[in-house]
Amino acid sequence: MVGVNLRDLLDVALVAALIYQGYLLVSGTRAVNVLRGVLIFAGVWLLSSLLDLPALNFLLGRAGTVGLFALVVVFQPELRAALERLGRPRNREADRGSATIQELCRAAERMAARRTGALIALERRTPLGEYALSGVALDAVLSAPFLEALFAHNAPLHDGGVIVQRDRVMAAACLFPLQSSDGTYRRYGTRHRAALGLSEVTDAVVLVVSEEQGSMRLALSGRLGPELSVGELRDQLRRLVYEEEL
Repeated sequence: MVGVNLRDLLDVALVAALIYQGYLLVSGTRAVNVLRGVLIFAGVWLLSSLLDLPALNFLLGRAGTVGLFALVVVFQPELRAALERLGRPRNREADRGSATIQELCRAAERMAARRTGALIALERRTPLGEYALSGVALDAVLSAPFLEALFAHNAPLHDGGVIVQRDRVMAAACLFPLQSSDGTYRRYGTRHRAALGLSEVTDAVVLVVSEEQGSMRLALSGRLGPELSVGELRDQLRRLVYEEEL
């Protein structure tokens, strides 16, 4: 009896782990909204079965069969990307994270030296797609020259924030929620308050380069960290963002 109970618990735990990992694979993509729709469809189908509604059951059953094949065709790129991420070697992921950190730090150091303001949100577990929609979609490989060009004075997309997902710049000129100006950080400007505001409502790590002081800081969980050197910034990004993903 004990063996059966343990086996049932293991079965449930493995299924839960698979569902959670599946959600992580599609989080932040357009497939998330479709997944919600599928869950609603399944809930209505289950309810119609419990209430014994034969006509509705028949229609939902036919629609479900056709819809399953349609989803596979429509979301073929997302499925391929998810499977590729699942089978990607860990050392390759680590190398990619290390290269991304180098590019981020190089861009931040140069912008700080030139007193060019910058606001960069690094996505972690909480999808930032909602805020990416407020800006201009890019989906470009992250590089130091590219980030510097985005935040250059008088550049079309220099206002607002940039959203980074792993090694890609997903969107620029994004609007982030502002933290109240009457709190601990009331003496800071709009860029810092936007970093604090986003870090309050998500788990993102937000990098701020100050135009006035030429400093580099990280905002996390509604708090603004101290000024960082390039080495300190590199270590914190590796610990907070890229090591956590592995």
